[in-house]
Parts: sequence; C-alpha cells; structure tokens
Amino acid sequence: MWRTKRGLFITFLFAASLFLCCVSVGSCSESRTFEISATQLEALQNHLNALEANNNELLNLLGESKLDLNEASLSLNASKKELATLKAQLAELQAETKRLSESLRIANDELKRASESFKASEKERDRIENRLRTQRNIWEALFAVAVGVAVAK
Repeated sequence: MWRTKRGLFITFLFAASLFLCCVSVGSCSESRTFEISATQLEALQNHLNALEANNNELLNLLGESKLDLNEASLSLNASKKELATLKAQLAELQAETKRLSESLRIANDELKRASESFKASEKERDRIENRLRTQRNIWEALFAVAVGVAVAK
C-alpha cells in the first residue's frame, strides 16, 4: 500500500516537475511533445532522487513515531490500570476508615457509660459505707449505754 502511494506520489512529482519545467522554459509545443535537455533531465532526476530520499526518511520517522506512540499508549494503559487499582484501594481505605471511626465512636460511648456507671457505683458504695458506719456507731453507743446501765446496777 505504501509502495503504491509512494510510487504514485513520485510519478506525480515527476510529471509536475516536467510540466513546470516545460511551462517555465516555454519549450512546450502545441502537439504536447516535451523537449528537455540532458542537464534538465539530470536535474529532474537529482530532484526525484532527493524527494525519494526525503520520502524514505519521513517514512522511517513515521515508523519510529508509531513505535513511540505504541509505547506511550501501552504506558498510558498501564498507568490507567494502576490508577484504577489505586482508586479502588482508596475507596476501600475510606470505607474502612469510616467503619473504624464509627467503631471508635461506639467504644467511646460505651466507655463513657461505663465510667458513669462506675462513678454511680462508687457513690452508692460510699453511701452504704456511711450508713454502715452510722449503724455501727449507733450499736456502739447502745452497747456503751447497756454496759453503763449494767455496771450501774
């Protein structure tokens, strides 16, 4: 396919060069026969060779560019896959963080309730100890009165 296009391109360039050379020199006859000198033919051949060399160089550059584009495309696809993986990991980590935050909030609420319950238990224990101390003091006082009455008799 490239050879056909390149051949057509070179033929077109050669024909255009002949036509321009003929028109500029004014040596075209009405019967459409072209006359060119050996020098003009050599110049056209040199131009044709230069164009063919340029065309080959451009085709090589195009091939290299295609290879570079393929490598860049592969690299881009790999980067896209890595990005998708990282996004998925980020979403998982965000969900995990949210779950752990909720768990921490629940644990803190339970710890607060346990602390309040402990304080209430401490208060109740202090109240019971005070009541027992008061009862003991009352019994000691009653015992002292009873001993005093018994000694006084």
